[in-house]
Amino acid sequence: MSGGESVAHGAGRSRGLRRTWSGGSRGVTVLALAVASGCSYRPARFALAPPVERADDERAVAMPKPRTFFPTFFEADVYVRRELVNMLDPKRTPAAVDVNQLDDVVASSWYSPPRLADKPLKGYTRNGPPVPPFTAIDEPPSSETPGVRVVIDARGIRYELLSDLAGRRGMRTGAAATASRLAFALGYETPEVHVTTTPDGERVAATQWPVGVDLGPTSIAHTRADDPNDRLDPRDRRSLRALRLVGAWLDFKRFAPRMLRDAYAGKPGEGHVRHYLVGLDGALGVDRYRDAVQWVLDKDREDSNFFLRLFSLGLSPKPAAYMPETPWPSVGLYEEFATPSEYSPSPPFEPGDRLLPADAYWAAKRIAAVSQRILGRAVISSHLGAPEQNWLLQLLAARRAQVVAWGFDRTTPLEVATLATSVNEAGAGVLELVDLAIDSGVAKARHMSYAVRFLASDGSELERRDDLRPEKARLSVALPSAAAAHDYVVVHVRGYRRGRPLPNAFEAHLRQGPLGFRLVGVRH
Repeated sequence: MSGGESVAHGAGRSRGLRRTWSGGSRGVTVLALAVASGCSYRPARFALAPPVERADDERAVAMPKPRTFFPTFFEADVYVRRELVNMLDPKRTPAAVDVNQLDDVVASSWYSPPRLADKPLKGYTRNGPPVPPFTAIDEPPSSETPGVRVVIDARGIRYELLSDLAGRRGMRTGAAATASRLAFALGYETPEVHVTTTPDGERVAATQWPVGVDLGPTSIAHTRADDPNDRLDPRDRRSLRALRLVGAWLDFKRFAPRMLRDAYAGKPGEGHVRHYLVGLDGALGVDRYRDAVQWVLDKDREDSNFFLRLFSLGLSPKPAAYMPETPWPSVGLYEEFATPSEYSPSPPFEPGDRLLPADAYWAAKRIAAVSQRILGRAVISSHLGAPEQNWLLQLLAARRAQVVAWGFDRTTPLEVATLATSVNEAGAGVLELVDLAIDSGVAKARHMSYAVRFLASDGSELERRDDLRPEKARLSVALPSAAAAHDYVVVHVRGYRRGRPLPNAFEAHLRQGPLGFRLVGVRH
């Protein structure tokens, strides 16, 4: 890289590179893992290669058989096997396996980052809402979503129609349309959902499903044996682990197995399996509202105080309960405060249990990238009244800020903006970093400082600088003159907020080539 030449974060995409990745030992171009030797630290080492951009998991395969879901087996798995393994397995949670050397999730049949960063909803609408007249189909819905009916529209396209809760017009249908668009904007595969009116005047949410051939719920604990493209443990996919923060933001109180689904795209023998997030009608406080109503109507409800129930021999009076109220009948119990650390959906979601700091940071980065304009477009799709839309928009923004702040606080939230070589007196280069917590407004520059260590590939320290201060959200780090004598240098940065260290550091891995240092790896 010549003097003054720079490489932006996500360099592979900006240079038009389109490397493929098939998992296994080629998943991330890390040549050696970090190991501890006594009290020393030996950094990981990345190869000098363009970043992987897309997983090689869309090869043509024979159509797998639809997966039969057995609730009893599933409950035994998540409530028995999961608990026993977590208690007895001494191994540490492994790092995510679907990331590249820039610590970003690669595009795959599981996750597709928006092609246009400023237009993340482009491609969401493919066929639009159903066109009347509708022809009812007397068969269960492929998505297994309770309470929906299947129709074929005038074009022959299949839709599943979801009705609102009694007396709560707009609550369930609006949540389904809004949450589906926000999940799509984050990069998840979701079917299109449109709020529309049936010929008889009923408001419904119409979901075009299946997209291809429905193959049943996605296994979150095992790979699919009849899909040769499915090679990575789903529990260790960052895109699935990140759903813990997405769920905390959009408030998926329930994460039913039916919500993650496999579908075969293409002609038999020529297509491949894709993985979808379906049935988000319980988001935005809808499931919380339904559970609260069910609690009130439960004649056998018991007091939550165990000792009261014990010493009264179960004869304690039934606790008082009141019908839940919301600001408007068309919104759910969607509260202002989000607490990702306490978020625990039902049933347990095992990938979320394995969330690591780097996974939380990536999820927060993706959520922070959803602009206020995109929030507005998603809320408008609910077709609620203006006051209700404004209310939901404010809550989505408030919860987004809290979730993003929590995710960014798991590590030092830096990204590489540019790496310019041969521009300082020493001739080694200048690394320009951006603090995303400051850039997104959840932290203030005046509260931040950084300690930087420059390490050789063997872990030996070349130089150390303390108390570096950012200029707004930017942090300029000039490489030391000693770096020029090494072919591999690690810039290790620990952030401090109000003098307290953040839990984990950021690392930029630089490798020297004929034209100077190049960025070859990032770790959080």
